[in-house]
Amino acid sequence: MSERNDAKTMTGLVSYPNGDIKLTEVPVPRLGDNRFTPRDVLCEVAYCGICGSDIHKWLDEKKGNMKYVPKAVVVGHEIVSVVREVGKKVTRFQPGDRVVHEIVTFYCGECPACLEGRFHICNKIPPMEGRAHFMTGGGFAKYVMWPEQQLHKLPDSIGSKEAVLMEPTAGSIHSIITRMGVKAGESVAILGPGARGLLLLQVCLAIGAGPVIMTGLTRDESFRLAMAKKLGADRIVNVEKENIRDVVRDMTDGIGVDVVLENTGSVAPIEESLDIVRKGGRVLWAGGGIRGGIIAPVDTYKIIVKEIDVKGEISQIPYDWKTAIHLVSAGKIDLKSLVTHEFPLPDWRKGFDLAATSPECLRVALKP
Repeated sequence: MSERNDAKTMTGLVSYPNGDIKLTEVPVPRLGDNRFTPRDVLCEVAYCGICGSDIHKWLDEKKGNMKYVPKAVVVGHEIVSVVREVGKKVTRFQPGDRVVHEIVTFYCGECPACLEGRFHICNKIPPMEGRAHFMTGGGFAKYVMWPEQQLHKLPDSIGSKEAVLMEPTAGSIHSIITRMGVKAGESVAILGPGARGLLLLQVCLAIGAGPVIMTGLTRDESFRLAMAKKLGADRIVNVEKENIRDVVRDMTDGIGVDVVLENTGSVAPIEESLDIVRKGGRVLWAGGGIRGGIIAPVDTYKIIVKEIDVKGEISQIPYDWKTAIHLVSAGKIDLKSLVTHEFPLPDWRKGFDLAATSPECLRVALKP
């Protein structure tokens, strides 16, 4: 590790409280000198994916909107890395292990949510302050320090670049199984065909749910919706050409689907979700999370008279990570085809631009 020991600084993509995002020199994290000691693990980043939340923070910065991080910090949370050094009390990892990173690293451990094992929604810590990539440093740099208990070893069957999608895959498990309890044979409508939507699709199919409907726009038709069909969607719907309400009505004998997974972060699908779910069905609203939330009118009468269960979702728990790694390594979920582009870290703007504008881009992996 002479390369690491000789270097005192590295280039990192830093987000600032005033809204700026830029490459700058930052200190290389040091073993034994961080909040995770003595279970600290120094990792060399192989790839870090550009999440939709990264893009929207960047777009907010460009527009001058006031949505900033708590402190200047290296961002990036879809991290795949190689362990380089381990702290004094680390027992589960050794140098050379390839790992992926849980994103929630700080929580009180005493509040009602933590005592239920839901430390990702700790009642005593604001969401941004529970995540290392907002507090101690993320994966858009050569090295990152992480706590042992929030790392997972990658099996040899999973490639490093495709594994940038392991975090959103765990999030998809969290949405479908942990939060919504989707069962084999249940019908599902997924609103939004981005990388996360295509992961939701594959998780649904892996557990035997169906039929599964995927919606998108005209700009999505040639690539994203075509990808959804290739991956096994029973029906794809361009909502600018077809009425999703009519499609669901025809496919379900007028009853509606059992589960709706809203993944767009847009207003119209919120209303659609309440119309296409059956009486007694379940709806997940999650797409607005990457935008910091959206304001949408809601007809509560539909929720009341149909007795709809509406839930939110954020992050993951350890079960979701273990299940995600199992399903990917078993070949039940294809990640390779969803990582469509790669850029070196100095070209981060090209990667962000592409991810923000191209309908043929699903996930960009940055390589420090």
